[in-house]
Amino acid sequence: MTTTTTTRAQKEEEEEKEETASKEEDEFEAKLGALRGKRSKRAKASSDDEVSMVTGLPTTRRAQTKLPGVRDFMSDFTEEPKTKEWGEEKIIYEGPPARAEVAANVLMSWTVVWLPLTIQAAGRALWKSYKITDKRVCVISNSPLRKERTDVPMEQIKDVISAGRGIGAWGDMVITLRNDEKIELRSLPNFKELEKEIKQRMYVEKPIEF
Repeated sequence: MTTTTTTRAQKEEEEEKEETASKEEDEFEAKLGALRGKRSKRAKASSDDEVSMVTGLPTTRRAQTKLPGVRDFMSDFTEEPKTKEWGEEKIIYEGPPARAEVAANVLMSWTVVWLPLTIQAAGRALWKSYKITDKRVCVISNSPLRKERTDVPMEQIKDVISAGRGIGAWGDMVITLRNDEKIELRSLPNFKELEKEIKQRMYVEKPIEF
């Protein structure tokens, strides 16, 4: 009788242990599944985040929007584009390249070396024109081979430099856009004044506050 009771008690104890072990295994599987879910979310986040070199913590990576370039402001015609309303504008300069350049090149055209430069200057005088306002810089080409215009808003310009040519009566200007593409304006009269006007209105990057 005692032996039977002992055997039954041992059996119940074993069943209780098995049940406890089963519960613990189920709990472990549930925790493991939860950890897997967190890990997958963390892995996904890590693909979108960068780790700070200062704190070692993940930092949200900002989506880098592509800055517009020269082709985004270019039109395959010379007329004023109707898709962009500039509103009321103050015209700073409007006209062709400096005529003095043509005259100076014609005087030097008797040399074979200078002849190509004279042809280029004459071509610019005939087919190029510029329009600089308080809102944009416009370059128009009316060549028989290629008709186009480029209207660059002032807020897309991040740098402008100019250099005098000849005796300083005209000069060349290079405008750098925010995406680092460049536009050249050749043989501009009053180039230093125009450079100053553009610098007063172009994009200025805000300083980073710490």
